[in-house]
Amino acid sequence: MIYAPDTAVDKQLLSHSRELVREAMALLRSSDHLVSAQRLRDELEQERGKPTPRDRQRAGRDH
Repeated sequence: MIYAPDTAVDKQLLSHSRELVREAMALLRSSDHLVSAQRLRDELEQERGKPTPRDRQRAGRDH
């Protein structure tokens, strides 16, 4: 199959892709408080010597 450029479709695809990236970045920015809380929880559990949820997930995948 030979690709024939269609500038109208390409522009529409590029516009849609940019919008998806904007939405994804907005979601990442709005989730910072969740990630920060998870990191803090993991750090506290490591200090106590308990395996973190991520460590438990990794251990489950290794078996």
